[in-house]
Amino acid sequence: MTVWYTHTLSRWIVFAASLVSTGCVVNAVKPLDSTAPDLRSDHALVVLGITVKGSWPYSQFGVILDQYDVHTQRITGNCFSYNRIEAVVPATPTPTRFFAFDAPSGHYIFSAFNGSTLGQMEQAFQALPGHAVYIGNFVLGDSGIVTLRKDLAERQSLIAQALPHLPAALEMAAARTVAPAKPFMCTP
Repeated sequence: MTVWYTHTLSRWIVFAASLVSTGCVVNAVKPLDSTAPDLRSDHALVVLGITVKGSWPYSQFGVILDQYDVHTQRITGNCFSYNRIEAVVPATPTPTRFFAFDAPSGHYIFSAFNGSTLGQMEQAFQALPGHAVYIGNFVLGDSGIVTLRKDLAERQSLIAQALPHLPAALEMAAARTVAPAKPFMCTP
């Protein structure tokens, strides 16, 4: 009995440690493929652009937007379930690349897990259920500062060319100023 108990317990410890060490296991946000989106009533279609203009010391530059609770002013995730939008581009100066995601409805904020700083006040962007929203174009400038351009009218035709499967009713995501989100730590 003791051998079985010790063996089973050690398997569970290894299993639990592997879950914790992988961190952030579940993400309900999914990149859209090239087919027309079929959104659930509790999800939104979220579109954003990334432009690299300045230098970046790494081979890739990415933007992470965390799902955020505006009432508690915290990231909604933890080490086992953490909804986030992640878009990555090469870190060389390049034209804007656009990305689309099927995301749970709610608010999203520029992540404290980003390796860069958003050069504006913290904003939470609302992804309304059943809607297609444009967050904006994140532009990496010199010294790692990112600015956000909310330029839907200017970018509408470029977005349609890059993502032809999107619905025509793309709207600007509503934003509100919030307290900066703090990252959470996952430790074994």
